[in-house]
Amino acid sequence: MNVCRASNFATDQQELLLRAAVSKGQEAFDAWHEWNHTVCIEKDLDHGSFRLLPLLYVNLKQMGLNDPLMGKLKGAYRQSWSKNQTLFHYMAKVIDNLQSHGIKTMLLKGAALSLLYYKNNGARPMADIDVLVPHEHARLAHDLLISNDWVAMMALDEGTINYGHALHFTNPRSQELDLHWRIFPGCCQGEENDFWADAVPVKIAGVATLAPNPTDMLFHSIIHGVAWNPEPPIRWVADVLSLINSPDADIDWTRFVTLAKKYRVSLRLKKGLEYLCAKFHPEIPQTIMNTVRNIQVTHLEKMEYRFLVMPLNVRKKHPYTHFCYHLFIYCRLTSKKRWFSVGGFANYLKGVTHTESLIALLHNLAYRGVRAIKFFLFEGIAQK
Repeated sequence: MNVCRASNFATDQQELLLRAAVSKGQEAFDAWHEWNHTVCIEKDLDHGSFRLLPLLYVNLKQMGLNDPLMGKLKGAYRQSWSKNQTLFHYMAKVIDNLQSHGIKTMLLKGAALSLLYYKNNGARPMADIDVLVPHEHARLAHDLLISNDWVAMMALDEGTINYGHALHFTNPRSQELDLHWRIFPGCCQGEENDFWADAVPVKIAGVATLAPNPTDMLFHSIIHGVAWNPEPPIRWVADVLSLINSPDADIDWTRFVTLAKKYRVSLRLKKGLEYLCAKFHPEIPQTIMNTVRNIQVTHLEKMEYRFLVMPLNVRKKHPYTHFCYHLFIYCRLTSKKRWFSVGGFANYLKGVTHTESLIALLHNLAYRGVRAIKFFLFEGIAQK
């Protein structure tokens, strides 16, 4: 199969699969037949593509496709539906428990998209549920989860609360939950109110909660989707296209541009929208595309994007890009302050690296720098 391009933009074969899963009419049939003749489901399918099979089944079934492989696609769909039903059932209890203790909740990403726009509990497989709570309730939400047999990936210290955005949990049933107190890394405390204020109601297994409005959902889906991931989450493309194409999604494009500027993620949105327009032609106003393209992007934002699309093993070899990424996150977190604090940035680095002292932090940074220099001097030369 083709090697995936930079970031999480799909390979040629993955693009065919996406078209077959989200397009309508002859375009979907043509993409399906071409994809089916170039890919063997049993041998060639990467996991990112496998997770699109339930949506592919739903789309082709709605159009009345009669194909021997529909049986296998139906099996993938049924498996997804069953797992999601179980996941929604138990997560509804978690959300109900949080809300009974006075904690507002908001579903993010897959669960919200599935319930509001896919409107089919089997079309979008999910490994976990993402739940946003107010920043001031992060500790209480964490403690409630721990008291109900959830295990956190790491301890929730002050550095994580002050500078992080989410914490991953698992339970004895091997279910997974991401507890968010910021909607994405670097969202300044207090600015989450942008997303809470205009959230929309949604129910998960009968329990009422909130979800981002369609514009905020689109914004979040793109900035999260274009970043590198060890398992290419190409379904961000399906998420965005399903959202834009939904009759229930009234996108406020003016707000979309405002969010891009306010949170300084214009480059990520530009790259994501340009890719979508070039490959899938969604109905995005040309004026909006022109506006997003013309937003001024700083050097730090360019470095952040470069860092985000790097695989993890490559990030370690680029200390300057890594440094700029964290500097930009810190600048976002402190955007309401009038001046830059060197001491504050040092505290931020201590928090995100879980380093107890300034001396240990300097030692950590020096070690990373030396390791990167060794890579460039030896491995880099050897590759030439």
